Amino acid sequence: MLSDEKSYGQKTVDLLRYSISSRDFTQVKYVDAVVFAGGIIKCTNENFWQYMPEIINEADRHNVPVFMSAIGVEKFYPEDERSVALKNALNLACVKGISVRDDIETLKRDYIENKDIKLYSVYDPAVWCTDTYKKHLKIDSNKEELVGLGITREKLFSDYGNPQIDREFQLELWKGIIEELDKRNIKWKVFTNGDTYDEIFAKEVLAYVGHGEKLEAPLDGVSLVQQISQFTSVIAGRMHSNIVAFSLNIPSIGFVWNRKLRFWGEKIGYTKRFIDCENLTVSNVISAWDKAKSEGVIIKSEYKNGVYDALKDFADSIIYREKDHEKLDFKGCMVASSLGGIEIRYKNTNSKQAFLYSKALGYINFHVDMRLSADDKLVCINKWHKDIYKIMNHPKKDEEKPSALSFDEFKACKYYNRFDTMSAKELLSLCAKTLCMRNSKLIISFGRPSKGSFEKMIQQLKKLIIEHKISFTHIYLRLEQQRDVEYVQKAIKQANIIYHATGSKPSVEETLPVLKVALEYCKQNGIGYVYLSNNVYEKEYHQLCTQYGVKFYTGTCVLTDKIITNIKNGAALTGSQYYDVKYLKRLTR
Repeated sequence: MLSDEKSYGQKTVDLLRYSISSRDFTQVKYVDAVVFAGGIIKCTNENFWQYMPEIINEADRHNVPVFMSAIGVEKFYPEDERSVALKNALNLACVKGISVRDDIETLKRDYIENKDIKLYSVYDPAVWCTDTYKKHLKIDSNKEELVGLGITREKLFSDYGNPQIDREFQLELWKGIIEELDKRNIKWKVFTNGDTYDEIFAKEVLAYVGHGEKLEAPLDGVSLVQQISQFTSVIAGRMHSNIVAFSLNIPSIGFVWNRKLRFWGEKIGYTKRFIDCENLTVSNVISAWDKAKSEGVIIKSEYKNGVYDALKDFADSIIYREKDHEKLDFKGCMVASSLGGIEIRYKNTNSKQAFLYSKALGYINFHVDMRLSADDKLVCINKWHKDIYKIMNHPKKDEEKPSALSFDEFKACKYYNRFDTMSAKELLSLCAKTLCMRNSKLIISFGRPSKGSFEKMIQQLKKLIIEHKISFTHIYLRLEQQRDVEYVQKAIKQANIIYHATGSKPSVEETLPVLKVALEYCKQNGIGYVYLSNNVYEKEYHQLCTQYGVKFYTGTCVLTDKIITNIKNGAALTGSQYYDVKYLKRLTR
């Protein structure tokens, strides 16, 4: 959607990064234009058939022009309503242009009927990697030979109609490739594009081979490009590993599990470097790899210019609309739930990386979940639950009611194979300076622990706050049990309390009586905030809260419209894991 200001043609545009899988398409009404940066026109896997029409239909409703940049195109199925929905959306008047990185002929023949839509054949924009990440790269033309082996998830091939390329086949294939490299005394390292399931299978491949090194999962595009830049050649299953390598003048061999890899090979003139499933053998891979190394890589200027020129044409055609949006206090009101989400993808980590990411994006209010480890140490974790163990990829993920981990076990884990777990002590050390800022808040949730566990948590927390010289005015404890409120008011007299009212209902009429009971309790006990897990703050709630002189904190919002509505309606605090302060300021300006 039209994170950085960039020049396209005669205009400078503010680029807002949006995840189509968030389905937060109501954002469209705030912007001047929508650009789909990649993606695929298809009705299978990944739900593009749903996400794309939703956004395009919303754009059409608000007369917002749409451009689809370097898109992939899959076969059209006239009998499939998903394919038809895609076709109908693509032909709406708001769609001004489409640039295609692969099968433009299928797009012309089977999808596009609106003759006003401009069509362009371009190369994948990842060919710009070297230019885009230039300041992050250290290119060494005399580097020692090192082969990058890009592993993909176990079921990738079977999910795309190649069941014969199963787990055992892939394990043997990678083992054979590695044995050949070892025989030649050539160094190699395993890497992935960062996908969680790619990471899992990469570790299984190394275990099967019995030796070797795997690079850390890349946290972002910069990390991936930096990792690939250290290689002298690449053998990989992911298309963008191959394109990044190409951009860096590194020869690569790709495995064709989807025709888009074949199109890419044909487009750059290196068809034989992309091996179809029926020819996927160790000898064929090594033979193609030997040849690719001897030939090197030739990058023509046209590979890059087409992508930019098509976007420039579109940007020059945009007519910016007059907007009169109300200025809202996102910085003061928004709370980074569980320390915030990362890249609109990762949530509930309560991690160091999440805190730093949220801080950089303008947050001054942070919410964190704390629990006791099995050996009674205070740690930052959402809860000891199988859903959390899943994102840790811990064996306890298969237990219905898993127990807590010991402190050392917990610290050895990573969320999504990449984000560090964190103790309460580490968090307070990390955020001490931030909590010196005016109006900053650290909101801490404890769940509904036993009386003994809660008292241990509060005593540890109090000690840590004092040790790190943090003012209690910045600490807010979100408590669900009246027994816990009574204990805190005696143990930490300076603490701010947010009373978590349980029993919220789906409708306003049902919720009001619950809220009223909670507000009466807050007023009687000198509590300044009430929290409801409802993530919408209705005007009726505000009227009631105003009567009692208590501020309202809403549950975590995943949609921008809800965050904006909450703040407009008078919510003092509203939680978010997907969007940040800077993003919403730019969206609504």
